[in-house]
Amino acid sequence: MFEILARYFTVDWQAVILAAVLCLSLAAGSLSTIVVSNRMSFFSDAIAHSTLSGVALGLLIGVDPIATMIAAGVVVALLIAAMRQRSGLSLDTLLGVALAGSLAVGVILYHRAQGYSDLHAYLFGRVTFLDTTDLAALAGAACLSLALVGLYSNAFALLAVSRPLAQARGIRPARFDFILIVLLGLVVSVCVRAVGLLLVNALMVVPAAASRNVARSYRGMFWGALCVSVISCVAGLVLGDYFSVPPAPGIVVVAVSFFLASLLFRRGAALSVDA
Repeated sequence: MFEILARYFTVDWQAVILAAVLCLSLAAGSLSTIVVSNRMSFFSDAIAHSTLSGVALGLLIGVDPIATMIAAGVVVALLIAAMRQRSGLSLDTLLGVALAGSLAVGVILYHRAQGYSDLHAYLFGRVTFLDTTDLAALAGAACLSLALVGLYSNAFALLAVSRPLAQARGIRPARFDFILIVLLGLVVSVCVRAVGLLLVNALMVVPAAASRNVARSYRGMFWGALCVSVISCVAGLVLGDYFSVPPAPGIVVVAVSFFLASLLFRRGAALSVDA
């Protein structure tokens, strides 16, 4: 086990994979608390499924699928934000429409893009094939996510606890909803390439769900979720190598194990905002 872990620090291509996974864990973990606190678990799932249309479009027009995948995720996120402001429908209804529509378009474009046979990797991830391009994208997503969450931590915390209170303190919910939706669209789109669209939502939800069971405050929940995300990603990567199984589902299994363990120590009290 330790020999496997040591290889990720000594072998160049494995070091790239480890660095990419760490960036992935930071990007997803930093947003997990906000996603769970704002009841947006379904949002990341909708964005993940929308990236199928981006991948297929890139292959169809001969453009790098990574670029079109990220663009599709951000565009769908912007459309959801616009529809939320102009429509009286609830967010979960809009997400259902966006998920169904983008997935249907993706399937049509996929069938038009002849010669693409890597759908399994797209659905379930390709952690062991991450390269320097993926590392750069994940590092950028992690830096942006950490920067914005750190800069607006008080605003996000207040909006999660009480939107009227946040408005009373001069915080504009629409502005921060827009920032969050676009940021989620970008981060989820980048992470899909590593862990797949069927598993990326777990990284956005499970770490914060586990931390919520034992945290005393919103800040404690944030740091707990970040730790669970980092440990789960690294442990899942190493255990996947050790047992010769795909790392992506292994990462999710470790995260879910943290959640189940946290149930034993559940406090059940409401979180306080100590930011």
